[in-house]
Amino acid sequence: MKTIATVIFTTLLLFSATAVAAIKIDGQQARNMDDVHSLGVIYINHNFATADEAEAALSAAADATDAGYYHVILMHEPGSNNNIHASADIYR
Repeated sequence: MKTIATVIFTTLLLFSATAVAAIKIDGQQARNMDDVHSLGVIYINHNFATADEAEAALSAAADATDAGYYHVILMHEPGSNNNIHASADIYR
């Protein structure tokens, strides 16, 4: 019985650790984040139908770099071809 409880606890712990996603923050929050350090900037340049899809891609890219937070600094559609250029500062 003790072994089953240990396995269940370990499984729940692993799921909770992998379920953490980068949190979107605004400019004010980014300026006031003293206890984190910048990991750099991520760039996305894809054919998206909406800005929400581009933001979801930024979030996924931030997650892939193990960033805890991201701040969208640019979302630009340069023409009518649905290519959206987006970038975000990422923090840990």
